[in-house]
Amino acid sequence: MGFFIPTVGSVSIDGRDVYASSDDRDESTQDQFAIVFQNAALLDSMSVFQNVALPLYTRGEKDTALVRQRVQKALDEVGLGDTMEKFPSELSGGMRKRVGIARALVYNPRYIVFDEPVSGLDPITSDEVLYYINRIVSSKTATTITITHEVRDLERVGDMVLFLESGIGRYYGPLSDMSSQRDPLIRKFFGLS
Repeated sequence: MGFFIPTVGSVSIDGRDVYASSDDRDESTQDQFAIVFQNAALLDSMSVFQNVALPLYTRGEKDTALVRQRVQKALDEVGLGDTMEKFPSELSGGMRKRVGIARALVYNPRYIVFDEPVSGLDPITSDEVLYYINRIVSSKTATTITITHEVRDLERVGDMVLFLESGIGRYYGPLSDMSSQRDPLIRKFFGLS
C-alpha cells in the first residue's frame, strides 16, 4: 500500500520493484490499490456521498456529474444506493463497512485490500458483508487481498492463502491444499487433525 518504505528486501508488483525508483515510491502503482479498513474509517462529518467520492476528488476528478454517477454505481454494488445523503452515525456497523467497500470500488482499482472485513460484526451482518465481497471476488474486476484470522470465511473471500507467522511466510498456495499441510502450527490454526 506504500504506507511504509521497506528497510530491507523489496516490494514487487507485477514483477516490478515499486521502490526501486529514486523517489522511493511509485505513485502510479500506488493509485491502483484501494483499502477497506477494519473499522471502515469513514469521516463522521461527511455524508456517505462525500465519503465515497473522496478518492475521486483526491485523484483530481472535477466532473461532478461523473463523480455522482460513479458514487451511485459503487453504492449500488454494495446494496446501499439509497444512503448517499446519510451520515455514518445514521448507519449500522455492517452498513458502514459496506460504505467503506464502495469507497474502495469507486475509482476501479486494480487491487483491493480488505483488512479484517468482518471483525466486530455479528454472524448475520458478517454474512451480508461477505456476500458483497464474494461478488467482487467473483467478478474478477480486481485482485482482492483479504487479511483475516476467520478461517471459516476463507472460502468466501479467495482461493489462495498466504499464512504468515511473525513476518515469515509459512505457506503460500491454493486454499484447497491446506488440508495436506504438515506444519503443526498451520494444522492447529486451521483445526486440522
